[in-house]
Amino acid sequence: MDDIDKAKLDWDLIYVGRKRMQVQQPEHSVDAVNNLVEADYSYWTLGYALSQQGVRKLLAAQPFTRMLPVDEFLPVMFNKHPNVDYMSHFEPRDLKAFSVEPLLIYPTHYTGEPGYISDTETSTIWDDEAVATDWDRQHARKTAQQGSIRSVAQNSVTGDSPPPAARASRDEL
Repeated sequence: MDDIDKAKLDWDLIYVGRKRMQVQQPEHSVDAVNNLVEADYSYWTLGYALSQQGVRKLLAAQPFTRMLPVDEFLPVMFNKHPNVDYMSHFEPRDLKAFSVEPLLIYPTHYTGEPGYISDTETSTIWDDEAVATDWDRQHARKTAQQGSIRSVAQNSVTGDSPPPAARASRDEL
């Protein structure tokens, strides 16, 4: 962040963890800032920083009036989403988005690996109030599946992070 401040970079969003979706073309590096690129289409909002200006832009788009997952919404707002229908619902799309390179945060599991769980990639369309869903964490299939996941990667019923002692063995960064 010191380099970003020194360069007086005008930024709204900086990913520190993500899945880069557009890999055919390299992302452009940012002049005068080491390890920073202009973000292209990305998924997995694993970690990011927002400037106050960025927060204002995102809220001005009124995302709560339209249902779109955040990892779809952010690329729409910096005009890098391949789905023009999604983009047609949001104006202006002028978020200034960047990413650290290399990334600082990675997922504990990737799609298809044992122990992988996703609230969005494996969900179904739900439009019937009378039908129970797995959003009720006390009875969730996902919660039951977590017995086979290493304890440091498990989600708790309350959503709390594992205690510091459990995280101490993690050495990714």
